[in-house]
Amino acid sequence: MENCFKIDLSKDHRGDTITFYGNIDSEAVLHFNELFHKISENRVVMDFNNVGKIDSMGMALLLRSISNIKMEKKAEVCIRGVNQINELMFKMTGIFQLAPQEQAI
Repeated sequence: MENCFKIDLSKDHRGDTITFYGNIDSEAVLHFNELFHKISENRVVMDFNNVGKIDSMGMALLLRSISNIKMEKKAEVCIRGVNQINELMFKMTGIFQLAPQEQAI
């Protein structure tokens, strides 16, 4: 099965929602570079409901992207829809310290 990674950015009254599809790995670099320029709100939700595996390069991309969004865009970042394996990786790498899980509304 081929990894068809893609990112969808949607906007509503609560901010920007970034939905990831596929595996996050070295193939995702260009998508992440383009993503940063599309973010315009001060609240960003990263949705991982449709993500499979995230390798070490993918974790590095996420850490860098979250840091850049917070520092340069001055936006609050939160995460939703992380599966059990990726949740463990997010805890180990400190991603949840940068971007906590979204609280249920």
